[in-house]
Amino acid sequence: MQLQAANDRHDLSTMRDFMTPELYAAIEAQVAAAGNAPQETAVVKLDAEVLEVVTEGEAYIASVRFSGAIREAADALPESFSEVWHLEKPITATPAG
Repeated sequence: MQLQAANDRHDLSTMRDFMTPELYAAIEAQVAAAGNAPQETAVVKLDAEVLEVVTEGEAYIASVRFSGAIREAADALPESFSEVWHLEKPITATPAG
């Protein structure tokens, strides 16, 4: 939900913290193409299901299916969505400094 709010605000700095460089470049291009049109997305329902967790190299990768309903305009009906995200975390986390 934090990522969706950052996307609605066109807050690329916040989104960068959650994305690989490749994904960030794609999202940055989408935000630029959208221009300054205001956007406010309401997450009406959100479910998450862990599909798989694997170790690849020096990272854990979790595949998570997010599904639910969102409303992209105040007067719109909620629309269903379902998407799979692949989340990566280093096996040896470095302390925040």
